[in-house]
Amino acid sequence: MNFYQRALRYIQRTPTKTLLLVLTFFLIGNLVILGLGVSQASDNAKILTRKKMRAVVSYEVDYNAFWQYADSIEDADEQMEAYRNTPRIDKDTAIQISADKRVTAFNYFQNLVVYGKNGLEHVLLGNENSNEYTYVDENGNTVQNVQPGFMMFGNLTPDMIELKEGTYEIKEGRLFNQQDIDLVNNVCLITEELASANNLRPGDTITVSSINPNEVKNYVDAGISEEELDLELEIIGIYSTVEEVDPNSDEFRWMSPFQSPKNKILIPFSALSAYSLLQLENQMEAFPEQYRDVDLEMERSYREMPDRVVYLLDDPMHVDSFVEDYRSSLGEFQILNANNETFLKMARPLDTMSFFANILVWVVVINAVVIISLVTALTLKTREYEIGVLLSIGVSKMTVVVQLFLELLIIAFIGFGLASVSGSMMAGKVGNIVLDYQTTSDAKYGDAENGYSYFDSSSYFTQVTQDDLLSEYHVSVSPLLIFEIFVLGTVVVLVAIVIPTAMIMRLNPKQILLS
Repeated sequence: MNFYQRALRYIQRTPTKTLLLVLTFFLIGNLVILGLGVSQASDNAKILTRKKMRAVVSYEVDYNAFWQYADSIEDADEQMEAYRNTPRIDKDTAIQISADKRVTAFNYFQNLVVYGKNGLEHVLLGNENSNEYTYVDENGNTVQNVQPGFMMFGNLTPDMIELKEGTYEIKEGRLFNQQDIDLVNNVCLITEELASANNLRPGDTITVSSINPNEVKNYVDAGISEEELDLELEIIGIYSTVEEVDPNSDEFRWMSPFQSPKNKILIPFSALSAYSLLQLENQMEAFPEQYRDVDLEMERSYREMPDRVVYLLDDPMHVDSFVEDYRSSLGEFQILNANNETFLKMARPLDTMSFFANILVWVVVINAVVIISLVTALTLKTREYEIGVLLSIGVSKMTVVVQLFLELLIIAFIGFGLASVSGSMMAGKVGNIVLDYQTTSDAKYGDAENGYSYFDSSSYFTQVTQDDLLSEYHVSVSPLLIFEIFVLGTVVVLVAIVIPTAMIMRLNPKQILLS
């Protein structure tokens, strides 16, 4: 009779012990299933939510941290020097990071609000009555407020995240190329709606200005011609955009036309930077008293720096590792922002549940090892004669150990098999009860931020709320989880058999039979 048959015979001969051990493994299995189920459901919810998010990372300056630092400086001269040297994004670092193989596109851009000239009309938002008003200037004249109509978006490279993702699609003409950027060509792309509203097509020109029409006279009086305040752009392309303004939002009533995606003008970064610097020089000439302390060289360097750099990655799951890889490459007060703080706050209930679920699993497993080891060790005293006979007829000690291991393994598999059935039936309900309790408890602490901000036109982060995240939380018993339970049961039995093994190895068959 081999060790497998002997193991089955022993299980059949001791129904009470077998039943108690099956019940023990059954209870252990249910607790482990619930613990692993909740933990895996929490992790899966975060992964699924992350995969739905835009895989973007923003390279920017942490101005909040800088202002706190500057305000903490007690010496007035040192504080003024700190403000004068406000940190900026480093161009070389931005370009270096963009070479990473995980980056599929990146935007290195500046924005500039401008007014239409020579009859160029912006696309209407539908809230015009709310933004129309007049005011009285310092001379007592009644002046009609003029809203900026357009947002110029200047990018450093002949590629854009929006084009890569399909948010923008070029319908006519082309995007500006590297030659346009290097030669500082005044070229642009406009939206279909803007082209239609003004009967424009590629090859036509438009004129814009960053100077409020109500202030143009001040420049002219200072000897600056109106033409020097304008920027003439050749239309080289017309594009469509899927971006829309939400008319039901709280901000819609006070929106300016330039905040509409339909009024965005795309131009080379070099052209926007050159025009911005030219207008600074015009302002310094027209209002010398106001700009007498301005460092032109420093301002020129600022005009070459972006407002923000945004990287589009190939996979949302690479975001965290990407940020970690380049964290050490950044200067002081520079950050790679993946908006993780908000995501971590929203995921706090899931993280708490996952933490306690993992603790539950470890506590149950450790207790299981202790209990099974003690039960096996105690029952081993009643089997000394049986073991002595087996050893005396030539059965090796290792074979006896394997028999004991097999006995426990068969019982464990029966218990875990039953637990898999019962655990599958109650895992979902118990998991939801735990989630409801945890979210209710977590809500007591309050959280001002409950989602990603996606209203600002410069924001590239996906809008995700805690409800979206929690909707992905589903506790279920998958075949993989059941497989993990049985592997865990095998490990428990292996560890639990260590003490009985040590006892068996010390046994002497002759002494056993004589006693």
